[in-house]
Order: sequence, then C-alpha cells, then structure tokens
Amino acid sequence: MRRCHSWGIVAPMLIGIPALDATDWSRLVHAYGRATDTPEHLRALLTEDARARGAAMQHLWSAIIHQGTVFPATAPVALVILGLLDDARLDAGEEPVRAELLLFLARVVDAFERSGATMEDLESMARFDLGPLLDADDDDAIYEDEDASNALHAQSVLACARVAPFLTRSLLANLDHPDARVRMHAAMAATAHAASPASDVRPDELVERLTEMAMRTVDVAERCSLLLALGELNVSLENLLSDAEPSVRLCAAMAPSLARSEVATRELRTALEQHAAHINDWFPVKPPQLPMQPRFTVVQRLLERVPDFDLVVDAAVAVARTTKKSWVDFEWGPLLVHAFPSGDGVVRTEAQRRFLAALVDTSHLWDPRFGNAGGHFRKAGLPYEREACARLVSTA
Repeated sequence: MRRCHSWGIVAPMLIGIPALDATDWSRLVHAYGRATDTPEHLRALLTEDARARGAAMQHLWSAIIHQGTVFPATAPVALVILGLLDDARLDAGEEPVRAELLLFLARVVDAFERSGATMEDLESMARFDLGPLLDADDDDAIYEDEDASNALHAQSVLACARVAPFLTRSLLANLDHPDARVRMHAAMAATAHAASPASDVRPDELVERLTEMAMRTVDVAERCSLLLALGELNVSLENLLSDAEPSVRLCAAMAPSLARSEVATRELRTALEQHAAHINDWFPVKPPQLPMQPRFTVVQRLLERVPDFDLVVDAAVAVARTTKKSWVDFEWGPLLVHAFPSGDGVVRTEAQRRFLAALVDTSHLWDPRFGNAGGHFRKAGLPYEREACARLVSTA
C-alpha cells in the first residue's frame, strides 16, 4: 500500500492494530522525538496491566498531545485508537480506559479549531518539505528552522482534520454505551467533531439525540455534561434555568447561546455570591467539559459576560474568601485584572477596594516565592505585597 509523504499513514486509512502494524513510526515525530516507543504503549491499552495502561495514557497526553499541541504522530495514533474502540478489553480491569480515549479523540478532532489558523494558512505552511530533515534523523533542525517547525505543526493539524470523518461511527456508537461516564465523553467528542471543518456529523441530528439523552437520564452528572454539549451546539437552554438541581441550572446558564441573557448571567453571579464554597462539590463526578475545578469555568463565563466589575464584586469577594493560592491563574488572578482594567493600580471605586481588601484578608494567598501571582498583579498595576496592598485599601 502507498504511504502518504512524510506522514507514515497508510492510504487507504487502516484503523486499529492493522494501522499500528502498517505504520512506519520511525518517520513520525511526537513531543519527545521519534514515535518508535508509541506502538508498545498502544498495545498496552488492550491489557489489564494497570501500570502499563497508566503509562500508555500518560504517553498519549504528554507525547502524542502535549499541552494541547498535536504532532505528526497524533493522527496515526487516533486511527489506531479508533479501531480499538470496538474492543471490549478497553472496559476491563480496575481502571477502564475507554472514556479517556474518547477524550483524547475529542482533542484530536478540535485540533484545527484550537490552532486558530485558517485552512489556507495551514496548507501554505504545510508545503515545506520535511522529508530531508526526517531522512537526516535531525529532529532538532526541524525546531530550529521556523519554516520547518511551522510545517510540522501545520501538517499535524491538517492530518487530524483528515482523520476526523473516520471517527464518526465510533463516537456516535459510544453514546449508547452502558457506562454513563463513557456516554459523557462520547457526547463531548461528538460535539467537538461536529465543529470540525471535515466533519460529516449533522448538527441537527446530534442535537436531537443529545436532547433525548438529557431528558431520559436520571444521572445528574450525565445530564450536566449533555447540557454543556448542547450549549456548545448553540442550543437555547433557557427553560432549564429554573431547574430544581443547582448544578443543572449552572450548566444551562453557561451555554454560549445565553451569553446575553440577564437571567443566565444572574444565575452565574448568584451561584458565586451565595455558594462559592460549594460549587465544586455540586459535581462529585465532573463532566469532561469541566476537567479542572467547575468554579473556574463559572468565573470565566461571568467575566466574559460582565465588563463592569461593580456588578460582579460580590461574587469576586466570595471567591477571594474561599479560593486557594494555586488557583490564581484560573479565578482570583483574572478577577484582579478585571477589577483594575486600567492597569495603573489606583483604587478608584468601592468595588475595587472591597475586592482588594478581601484578598488582603486571605492570608494564605500571599507568598513572595509564588511567581504565578506576580503576573496578574503586574497587569493590574499592583504590588504583590500584602502590606503594600493593605495600605492601598486603608487609604482608598
């Protein structure tokens, strides 16, 4: 069979173990070099060896997709995983891996959107011939040459877009899986797939199916996940803003289609004002769309929707009193920058004074060795020094 130039993918596209065996992994690059170690990890996914499976998943998230970045090895790995999804061994053992693999595929199919580039730009950058550098076995030279590194990235993103249509059947099939966690991940992956320029998923049919699932399920976590997926498909969820379950109301309020809804924004604001300490506890099983602390996403949505800090100060103060130092990049840091948009560190309003006072009162947030906070304070024009900020509060 013919091999596509510099990709290592067999055409026509094989999947599963046949794809693994037919791919020349020595011609593929991942985050740490040539992907010659990847086949062993992929085969380990079908074993019940917890340690080998754990190492395999770590390999996928560190080498094959590294901090959101895809590589030439990413698309071929996706094709192998696609074939493995029909294998019941993924559900065996103490820690089944099917749900995590669906999350991995979701990151593959949304690689194009996350790249922020147009198809034309990617195709233009991808024309650079990486063949000689691959033949020379000099991967450092690829990253040292701007055109070569751009081509590596562009070719990787385009390859992910090309494999996306092959994922449709398996993603949709896993919406019927008996495990709710698998269904949640499949719904998120299918939603990401529907947004791909190469997708053959009909959004209206996917909306109908996810809506039916959300109405049928008695699992609150699954319902929340399905609502987040429907929100990404621009479905209006306004009727759910009065749901008896607070986590359901919150997920409905975060829907992009309700970005201009005063009722939805009030739901976000009220949740933080009255329940900041408990929001994360509302999600004992976190939807895959909220991989970190759910409260982080609530804060992000609120800041996106309300430019006037005076209107969110009560929510901000509640967050400041219940946050952790390590959460600075996700909530209290962005809130600080939002409170001081001019960046000159001058306390002009009562809202600014109240929020800064709440931070000063929360002693564990102040650590001169903690560099992450410094960047947010610099953007706000403030010193990351507790006593200095306390003086600003007292003289405001």
